[in-house]
Amino acid sequence: MNSRFQKMVYGLAFAIMVGFVLRIGKPIFIPVISGIISVYVLSTAANSLGKVPVIGALIPVWLRHVIAFLVFILLVTLLVFLFAANIQQVVALAPRYQETLLGFVSEIAKMLGVDDEPSWGTIRNLVLSDIDLQKVVSTTVTSVSSLAGQVFVVFLYASFLMAERLHFSRKIVMASTSRDGAKRVMDMVEKINRRIGDYLTVKTLVNVLLGLISYACMWLIGVDFAGFFAVLIGVLNYIPYVGSMVGVAFPVLLTAAQFGSIEAILIVLISLTASQMFMGGVVEPRLLGRSMNLSPFVVLISLTVWYALWGIAGAILAVPMTSVVVIIFAAFATTRPLAILLSQTGQFAEDAKAARKSK
Repeated sequence: MNSRFQKMVYGLAFAIMVGFVLRIGKPIFIPVISGIISVYVLSTAANSLGKVPVIGALIPVWLRHVIAFLVFILLVTLLVFLFAANIQQVVALAPRYQETLLGFVSEIAKMLGVDDEPSWGTIRNLVLSDIDLQKVVSTTVTSVSSLAGQVFVVFLYASFLMAERLHFSRKIVMASTSRDGAKRVMDMVEKINRRIGDYLTVKTLVNVLLGLISYACMWLIGVDFAGFFAVLIGVLNYIPYVGSMVGVAFPVLLTAAQFGSIEAILIVLISLTASQMFMGGVVEPRLLGRSMNLSPFVVLISLTVWYALWGIAGAILAVPMTSVVVIIFAAFATTRPLAILLSQTGQFAEDAKAARKSK
């Protein structure tokens, strides 16, 4: 009993120590892990390029990776410029949106019978009229500059990791003390690569489709910056559960500021929510299935923990990193019970294969 309690205390102390290191090492770990995730996406894109009829067979492997990397740089750079340009336009149009929103709030207040001056006017002015636009502009410029710097570091890590990936298998064999040990490590790495690669590929495809559908809905209604919000919805959809709600909230708030109409707000809210429910409830489960094999409750807890450690970046990376932890736990007998508790079904691919062989 004392031995079990001692192990529990040591495990808790180790978890606290790891959490502390992850927290203080946030500026280092986020670009590195983002670079690793980028390599998964790039490798999948390069492999897909090789499957293109006629052209794919003519392009060597190294050239496919270079093409995928250059396209990746172009797309991310365009996203950064899109973010910067649209934020500046939103700030420029802020006074007009502010007036529209003030009028809309006044109409709602009159409908509810709470437009009693000066109390309502005072509250309204405190909430909406005292926005420091200069501060918003300076904060936006600083955020964009910081984002551009982080993107450059991710590009740098991804390029070196792609070059290092070619020699990774050989170095594992050389570092292992036995052939069985090397095979075990390679099997675990292969499972991680396959599961994370499949998840990111399918999730990216779903998010692109969701962004296109959301753009069509907002464009038909006439919402400003429909392209920017479509991209934002697609990016935030990487965050389980919460991301979809936050992604819808931004264009709905802009619709209120742009149109000042309950009808327009309801149309945008219903159309975007329906798109999210269709992609998240119908399309994504059919494409992803149970590839990640994570309990929904564990996903929610991991989302909370990683967000507390690393903010939005941690929330986006929560599912892939938790899946890696489960795969590593499942590879060792001492930690396998934890992997079973964290999984959705309690059964892993190797268990299913063993069961089929026994039959």
